Amino acid sequence: MSRRGIRLTVLFGVLLLPVSVPAQQPRRPNNEAGEANTLGRWKLVNFALFVIGFGYLIYRYAPAFFNARSADIQKAIRDATGLQMEADFRSSEMDRKMASLAGEVQKLRDQSAAHMEIEHQRVDNETQAELARIESNVQAEIETFRQRGLRRVRQQTSRAALELASRRLRPEPGSGEQEELVQDFVHAVEQGRGE
Repeated sequence: MSRRGIRLTVLFGVLLLPVSVPAQQPRRPNNEAGEANTLGRWKLVNFALFVIGFGYLIYRYAPAFFNARSADIQKAIRDATGLQMEADFRSSEMDRKMASLAGEVQKLRDQSAAHMEIEHQRVDNETQAELARIESNVQAEIETFRQRGLRRVRQQTSRAALELASRRLRPEPGSGEQEELVQDFVHAVEQGRGE
């Protein structure tokens, strides 16, 4: 109800107050029936004015009030319907996602397993390549050490052979010198083995 309607209601209420109770006069015993009649008429007039005023206020302001209230209710219903539709849509989306959740989890597991297998193969290939490189390096070092050892043995053998040849080409020493030469040769060979 608007402020204007409230003001009019208060105004009608104030106007009806003086009509409701007639001024009391001293009672007269023989006039009691006439007084009751007059009082009853005033009550009827007062009630009729009240009903007319109240009816006028209802006629004047009730439609606007109820129309506004009805529009508010209709708007609230539309809003609630929209919210309900949105909630139903979200609920159906959640249900759909929950229904496909097991498939999604399995798909993620499969992808993870495939990724792990690829990663395992990559690490395995890198390890094999590293082992092959290390083996190649070790083989090269072994070959280098073997070549170096063969050179030393050949050098020592050739030195020993040269010494032996130079001793043989010398004039023949005595039997004591031959034993000395054999000892030197054995000693040279033993030194060659030790290195």
